Amino acid sequence: MPSTSEAQVQIRLVAKQPKYVVPDAPIVVPQQLQRYGLSEIVNHLLGTDTPVPFDFLVDGQFLRESIASYLKAKNLSAENILTLEYVESMLPPTEIASYSHDDWISSVAASSESRFAVGSYDGMVRVWNAQGECEHELRAHQAAVKSVAAARDSSRRGRVELISGSQDQTAIAWGTKDKELRPLYIARGHTGSIEAVAINPANTHFVTASTDATIRFWSLAVPKQSEADQTASGEAEPVSKKQKKANVNIKGKLAIGTLSGHVGPVTGVCFNGDQESQIFSGGWDHSVRTWDVASGVNVTTSLCDKVVLDVAYSTQSRLVATGHADRAVRLWDPRSQDSTVVKLRLSSHKGFVTSVAWAPSSAYMLASASHDSTVKVWDIRSRTPLYTVHATSDEDKGKKLLALDWHKSRLLAGGEGKSLRIHAFSDRAQSAPEDSQE
Repeated sequence: MPSTSEAQVQIRLVAKQPKYVVPDAPIVVPQQLQRYGLSEIVNHLLGTDTPVPFDFLVDGQFLRESIASYLKAKNLSAENILTLEYVESMLPPTEIASYSHDDWISSVAASSESRFAVGSYDGMVRVWNAQGECEHELRAHQAAVKSVAAARDSSRRGRVELISGSQDQTAIAWGTKDKELRPLYIARGHTGSIEAVAINPANTHFVTASTDATIRFWSLAVPKQSEADQTASGEAEPVSKKQKKANVNIKGKLAIGTLSGHVGPVTGVCFNGDQESQIFSGGWDHSVRTWDVASGVNVTTSLCDKVVLDVAYSTQSRLVATGHADRAVRLWDPRSQDSTVVKLRLSSHKGFVTSVAWAPSSAYMLASASHDSTVKVWDIRSRTPLYTVHATSDEDKGKKLLALDWHKSRLLAGGEGKSLRIHAFSDRAQSAPEDSQE
């Protein structure tokens, strides 16, 4: 019987990226090969001038050992042909900066690779630049800021650049006036804390999700004059004297519509970037819902085992990712005829998954933040995380993460540790596969 160093196995190499496809005829290789040796074979078959590192997937898992060890662990015969899918490797993210805050960080949104808005439990929104300078401290909310969203195109003065949602039941639109970020209007109507806000890609509307079990749909445009603070029934909205006094000079804003259907707090909301009249939401009622905002109709409702804490949609994969209280990340396909069934469940975190964010230029890369103090980077072609990013400072170790955003090559996270942790991916990460999944 041949030794492990001499034993061989037939493999078939497959790739979904056209530029990396090689003939899929089986080839015989030593069982002792690991991914580095396999990468050499692929590069030889491709005839590349500069070697490209690859990762290899077998049965939905990344190969992190020799082929022989995998066959032994799975009790598989070497007489079978082993199919290996190879994908371009992504280098792990590197922490490049950490910005301290006075209180817990609840939310983060990057408007560019050098400008980040951070919502905090001290009721403030801070805007940072890449040099570690806090350019603006925005004060107008009367309670903790729970969510921030950045507008895509806000180059013209007087345009909305940020929306912040707070436990004070209001959302505030911020824009530049006289070279300073100032409140442009205050959106009132919710009767509970605003837990999530999202702006549509066209920069025309935004939505807010609240503990009052509703989602409200708003125009992003700045009103010419303050709109009456009334409910849909025509009755005046309950606004505290403290709020009125603090925001007396800020124009009021009314919602276009209210979406009702959730039972209990709504904790996540996002737009369908491919169909902007559609949004996705999740909440404490264990449901993920699809809505048509124009008609106010709850199109589909998907149920799962635990509370939904965050929702994110990818225009690359056209999938919805959700973070949950059972420490799992779930993926849903809203295009499927049976869109109420979970497409994939990713488990590795040891605490609540509080936030999820898709890579903006890849159909497969996803990040998740958790109460276990880690950020995990996933390639959704595998059920195991690609990388686990731990806190580097003693102040952040073991502290819950509550906020996450992925903008181009920057991955930003924050939470109980009061630090905005900024990680950078190499250029190779940004050239990850862009082909969508059919």
